[in-house]
Amino acid sequence: MKKIVFFLFFVLILTSAQSETPSGYRYVKTWHISDRFAVVDSIPVDTMPLNFQDANPIDRFSIANSYNGNLGSPIQSKLYFDRPDVNDFIFANAYFPYMMNVQHATFYNTKTPFTNLDYKTGGTNYRDEDHIKFLFTGNANKKLNIGTTLDYIYARGEYQNQGVKRFSASLFGSYNGKHYNAIGLITTNNLDNYENGGLSDTLSINPTNVATSDIKANIVGYSNYKQTEIYFNQQYSIGFERPVQVSKDSVGSEYVPVTRFAHTLKFDGLSKRYYENSLEKTFYKNTYFPTLKQTNDTSALQTLSNNFSVSMAEEFNKWMKFGLTAYIENEIQQYTYNQGNQVRQQVVLNENEIQQFPFNPDTLVINHMLRSSTKVGGILSKQQGQIFRYNILGEINLLGYKAGDYLLQGNIGGFFKLWNDSISLVATGFSRRDLPSYFLNHYQSNHFRWDNSFNHVYRTHIGGTFSIPTRSLSLDIAVENIRKYIYFDTNALPAQYAGNIQILAANFKKDFHVGKFTLENNIVYQLSSNPDVLALPDLTLFHNLYYHDKWFDVLTVQIGTNLRYHTAYYAPSYMPATGQFYSQKHIKIGNYPVLNAYLNFHLKRTRFFIEYYNISQMFIKEGYYSMPNYPIDPAILKGGLSWNFYD
Repeated sequence: MKKIVFFLFFVLILTSAQSETPSGYRYVKTWHISDRFAVVDSIPVDTMPLNFQDANPIDRFSIANSYNGNLGSPIQSKLYFDRPDVNDFIFANAYFPYMMNVQHATFYNTKTPFTNLDYKTGGTNYRDEDHIKFLFTGNANKKLNIGTTLDYIYARGEYQNQGVKRFSASLFGSYNGKHYNAIGLITTNNLDNYENGGLSDTLSINPTNVATSDIKANIVGYSNYKQTEIYFNQQYSIGFERPVQVSKDSVGSEYVPVTRFAHTLKFDGLSKRYYENSLEKTFYKNTYFPTLKQTNDTSALQTLSNNFSVSMAEEFNKWMKFGLTAYIENEIQQYTYNQGNQVRQQVVLNENEIQQFPFNPDTLVINHMLRSSTKVGGILSKQQGQIFRYNILGEINLLGYKAGDYLLQGNIGGFFKLWNDSISLVATGFSRRDLPSYFLNHYQSNHFRWDNSFNHVYRTHIGGTFSIPTRSLSLDIAVENIRKYIYFDTNALPAQYAGNIQILAANFKKDFHVGKFTLENNIVYQLSSNPDVLALPDLTLFHNLYYHDKWFDVLTVQIGTNLRYHTAYYAPSYMPATGQFYSQKHIKIGNYPVLNAYLNFHLKRTRFFIEYYNISQMFIKEGYYSMPNYPIDPAILKGGLSWNFYD
């Protein structure tokens, strides 16, 4: 409590000395891009005063997650359609929300330099979780923008052997000229996390009986995940000038690109290491090198891709208003994994210090596999006009080890007027054939090894979204059929289901506003045709009730409480040695409401909050588990500050 009081006092001193936001604030343009063609998707500047307490990687990922209970730990959404596409490097899936890469990068264009400092903290004494972010970006001129980000997490966790240390940094830039455009990103990510295998004494979960840090864990292991990405897209366009009305008395011109030639280069370097200082023989069913004193498993994947495309904009044709894109893409991948497990180093694990353990590649026998594939594809699109828009993509792998894989996907929809409301209707769908990851077929480590010959996976998806933005209402319904689905079975080994699995989901959102009070609602219903293979909670709820007002004409206040809940189901468990979520049929997880109370404030260029997390634990003494043997944090106090500079 003393720390929170001091924190607020410090915030008030800082904000009271600030001047009003300068006019440059009115022009900070932000956008995301698709990694293949650098298609711009404009987004609002992240300065919204509401729900700042949920601006963390876990809550932004999904409203319901399976994770190890600590910020930065491996995570999987409990909502099937919130999960990212399976990565060729299967060990990357559990760290997706924490990675800085082109999928998560934001690009800027601003009249004045823009800086953001963001700090969040929480937890009991000496078990704090701290998250610090820094952003700086500025324009050298109207065309050229550069920037950098730093992101650091240090979280001890409330339970034994749960610590996380994560650092990411990026350097980004964009150039927007008349004919030539370019955008680039260089990122590095390094995430260290302890692996405790879950709690061994789940009966002691009630902190009134024993301190959470004293509850015994199953193992003392360690994982390190690294990701380095280099992305560069350049485009050259040929077009024409057309007149535009600048004012009543003057006419100007604007450049319209008609034909665009583009090249995208992308390199991804991914690696995963699992380490045990003292060999674990009782927790795992198998130990293939029982005479060794340690486990040191390493895997890696490097991917280099080049995409060349030619696009013709909608303006090129006066009669048929559509755009066309044709492209060819080559991908080269190198897979690396242990072929042996000879470790000579002695490293002492110390829970009080989360550190990068030394790694000597000379101590391991490494297996390398180099593969290449080439695909061609095309896009037919219409992005102008409100009533009818569409985007259809088709591609097929012609050469290499992925030959025969294909993707056909599209969306169609638009906005329609109904009385005073604008209604959005969008239909989406895809059909694809994918070769399983090399690591699903071949892998060797100290505790797990497999050699499979899995068949291709076929997925067909149909969905639609109905929304009325003026009414804060949306309904998203989707169904997907998966043939020959690959999963990790109850032995934590990869397996392929021979038949078909269907997933149906309905995601309903509706906000109610009464005076200065708002109730946000998000209800998700899911149905899996085979819960033994793919288990999902039937019903997932998120509700957020708050009071929102402006005090003294300068201080925006949000006071509220939110709740997360899902029905009980056989939630997947987690295997530390491989970093995979796998099926289990012994323990049901759910029927526990996670209730939080918070205060949010926004004063000029500063946002700050206080949150009491998991209040439910104060009167519901058990059941707050994310996965079997992995509880979430007990009732703890959290706080955060975000400060923007426009000069």
